[in-house]
Amino acid sequence: MVTLLTTFLGISFSLFSQNHLGDSLKYCVDKNSVGLGGYDAVSYFESNTPLLGSPKIQANYDGVVYYFSTEINKKTFLSSPEKYLPQFGGWCSMTLVLGKVTRPTYTNFLLHDGKFYLFERTLSVNGRELWLRNSEQNEKIAE
Repeated sequence: MVTLLTTFLGISFSLFSQNHLGDSLKYCVDKNSVGLGGYDAVSYFESNTPLLGSPKIQANYDGVVYYFSTEINKKTFLSSPEKYLPQFGGWCSMTLVLGKVTRPTYTNFLLHDGKFYLFERTLSVNGRELWLRNSEQNEKIAE
């Protein structure tokens, strides 16, 4: 009886936990469902320089955990989360155009027409530069 109850509780907890994790296909998150690589979403807009957030100042939106550098940024985000979320769930915008899904370099970004895009950057390729060559067409393809 105890074994059956323990098994049931274990399965219930597992299902409960899975429902509260971020959708890792929709959002680029780490194993703890942290989005944006721990960077403060509001800082991209406020200072045009991404700042790392603190796990002590966090908010959950749509199953994704976001860290913030200040309580003010957290409140700003919670007042209008969609405004601060990156396009395409935070995946590299340019590699989506190429039919791939990759994590971006969180400091390689673009703010354009109120939208927030993230891009991968390697030694030989800068996704942001490729995106800007034809951003209108790239956006349509990535969608």
